[in-house]
Amino acid sequence: MADQTSMNPHKVVCSVPIELVFTDTDVKSSRTEHRIDHYTDAWFEHHLLHSDISIMRFTPHRDLYSYFMGHQSSPEAYLEWHDKIYTTRGLKAPDREAVLRQKQMEFMNMRNELLRNSSFFMDHPIQARYNPAGYFNIKDGHHRASFLYVFGFRRVYLEMSSSDYAQWLNEDQAGAVRATIQDQQRQLIYTPILHPEFYSWSSERDRVYPTRLDYMMRYLGVSPLRGTRVVDIGCNIGYHARCFTREGASVTGIEHDADHCRMLKALNDLEHTHFQWIPEPFEGASIGSYDIGIMLTVFYHVMKNEEVCRAFLDKLDQSVEQLLFWESGDDPRKEKRLIQENTGFTRYEKLADTFGTGKLRELGVFQK
Repeated sequence: MADQTSMNPHKVVCSVPIELVFTDTDVKSSRTEHRIDHYTDAWFEHHLLHSDISIMRFTPHRDLYSYFMGHQSSPEAYLEWHDKIYTTRGLKAPDREAVLRQKQMEFMNMRNELLRNSSFFMDHPIQARYNPAGYFNIKDGHHRASFLYVFGFRRVYLEMSSSDYAQWLNEDQAGAVRATIQDQQRQLIYTPILHPEFYSWSSERDRVYPTRLDYMMRYLGVSPLRGTRVVDIGCNIGYHARCFTREGASVTGIEHDADHCRMLKALNDLEHTHFQWIPEPFEGASIGSYDIGIMLTVFYHVMKNEEVCRAFLDKLDQSVEQLLFWESGDDPRKEKRLIQENTGFTRYEKLADTFGTGKLRELGVFQK
């Protein structure tokens, strides 16, 4: 889905990575027209719960289509969301069974278009505007975006202004990223680069639904992330750190490899998404405290060195206060035991079995 098409010289239709697709913005501060004719303070508060978050975290719509697909999901969150569009404005909500029947018919129609390999989703693209923070806000098409996301599409067609398209392409910086890749003689990348120039590059991880990011965002749901302090330990080229930054978190990446640091800086500039990073090993870094830690395929590299392992776990316990997203090496039981016995992260929930770089792994979340 990398095509660029347009019948309007001022508009562009192109495929955009799902990680860059966010719900609509706050209708008050954006000063834009809205499909709701009039709204109350109660409606606005309801709207804010789901405003300006990635489509991955848009729980009501995501769960609705998962339910229609026969997964272990419930349509309740969607029906409650739909009810409140009306009740928060003093109106009677439509009959829930009728709403569910209508949405199921829409689901079946969209699914049939996919089965026919039709051009429906390109001919009826999601309307969006580019956000200077490095992603797109939907103006119209939340249901289509959520449907395609649940079906596993990693890119979806958006229609945007030609000026938004040019800003997103950021051609000069795309050239700088190409030069960095050539200089470092990279033959592959670890995580996706969210830009049309690099769609042909196959990443080692996070390219097939559900990815590690999907599981983390599913766990977080619509809980507020704006201003949340996040540390990405061993952030590599910054994919997950940028994703959390786009959600409004205050992110610090820890990465001691000089080539990775140079690449993540070039990608931050390309994707208009900037986070602080520290080019040092985690166990010796001078850092503050964070609400959430991300530690994917990192700990197993240090746990065999007793002295480094002890320093690493001490730093982890001191710096991460609430949640720790973790992915193992090939011995998840030993890693979990070391973490639980040597830190305050005593509670654990498994999120998924994963596979990457030739190893069967485990993804989960620890809590204190």
